[in-house]
Amino acid sequence: MKTNRQISRDEAFTLDLQSRINLEMKLTDIEAQEKVTQQLQFLPADWHFDRYRNYSPWRKHLFGFLGPLEGQTILDLGCGYNPTPIYFALAGAKQVYACDVSPKALAYMQKLAHMTGTADRVSVILCAGEQLPLADETISIIHSEATLHHLYLPLAGAELARVLKKGGKAGFKDPLGQNPLLEFVRDYLPYPWKASAKGTDRPLNFNDIETFGSNFTVCTHQGFGLLSIIAIYIWGRRNSKPRRTADTLDGLILRFFPFLQRFCRFVVTCAVK
Repeated sequence: MKTNRQISRDEAFTLDLQSRINLEMKLTDIEAQEKVTQQLQFLPADWHFDRYRNYSPWRKHLFGFLGPLEGQTILDLGCGYNPTPIYFALAGAKQVYACDVSPKALAYMQKLAHMTGTADRVSVILCAGEQLPLADETISIIHSEATLHHLYLPLAGAELARVLKKGGKAGFKDPLGQNPLLEFVRDYLPYPWKASAKGTDRPLNFNDIETFGSNFTVCTHQGFGLLSIIAIYIWGRRNSKPRRTADTLDGLILRFFPFLQRFCRFVVTCAVK
């Protein structure tokens, strides 16, 4: 059966660091034209951070954990083509480091920073999460979406903890890999927003998170996307009424039956140094 994986999950786990970087750089750069065109079409006119933060339950949870952004030094790990670093700067962050292995993604981020007048507060760094060119304890907040599951966690966990200040917070949103049926769909079945190619993707399991969390004094995780998986497949990923209804039901179900988190689509990991 055909898959969009360039290498197997086992190969992704054992791949040496430079090969991991090269593969992800290649795949992310290939997406540049499509991603940039999409992003430029939907850039907000007002850049209200509250609207961005409240767009989905997992964002509310993640940004609620990270707390106030004013005056903070923030690392956006694996920024890709997402405008999050710009939102951080406009919300009052002192300095935002947008980090990625893709030169084209970082070139786009620089363009966005100049367009929004935030170039003095948004700096781009071409590097991997396992090798950050930052001094010890210089970052007060780490934010990351769909990046942790690409990294070699034994290296990345220690490196992220190294650059984070004492008492600093780190929040990550990634695909959760506890549901065998969902993993089969991700690898083998078509759906509208499926990436044409995947490289080092290894959706996280709870053991991964526990190992990663050992680098911090506190580490918790919360699943998101249970019934909303069906709503998104039928009505798409836009913020539709059926999706909002499904999100509300998810919140209620997972509150009373937390063991069902293992079947969720995403996991948000929150850590404190």
